[in-house]
Amino acid sequence: MARNAGPDWPVGAGDAPPTTFKKACTMVKRRKEEEIVGVLEFEGRTSEDPEVMKWLAEHKAQNGGKIRMSRGSTGVRVAFSKAADMALWQARSEQGGRGKRSSRS
Repeated sequence: MARNAGPDWPVGAGDAPPTTFKKACTMVKRRKEEEIVGVLEFEGRTSEDPEVMKWLAEHKAQNGGKIRMSRGSTGVRVAFSKAADMALWQARSEQGGRGKRSSRS
């Protein structure tokens, strides 16, 4: 009595193929990369500063999305992907009057 053999299996091989192959599966994370228009650093302010947090909340309410903030050498550093957003933040900081801003491109 012959066993039910698959297309590539010999008749006496039983239920398993002659060699077992494991297929390697690799996950690849994709990152959305945006062009940075400019960076503003607000001297003397931190990311926990109430005024900076207020600006951030207003920005998120108007535009949604995430803003990139980091600690700079003299204060909080904010990176922008839109020139209009950068101009708005710069105008807000000048109205606030506290701290010196340094613009970097």
